[in-house]
Amino acid sequence: MIIKKHLKFTAKKISNLFTAVIISLSLIIFILVSVFLYNNFYQVITQAKEILTLKGKVALETVNLEKFNLIMEKLAEKTSSKEAKNITSPFN
Repeated sequence: MIIKKHLKFTAKKISNLFTAVIISLSLIIFILVSVFLYNNFYQVITQAKEILTLKGKVALETVNLEKFNLIMEKLAEKTSSKEAKNITSPFN
């Protein structure tokens, strides 16, 4: 015996379904617009503000690269490990 179930679409069911679809699409569109605005406007504005604050903190004097490189070489020599040569063993 085959039981056929017919879906009866009444005006109220169609109206409720249409309302649910409209609300879902509106919510999805709202989320997509919010993400777009956040990525393309809010983050750009905050990065521009950070750049402006950092420009005031930048050193205005030029760096002498020869002295800087000399200092860095001396620091590298100072911190590098040295081999111990000609150490006599105290146990012999």
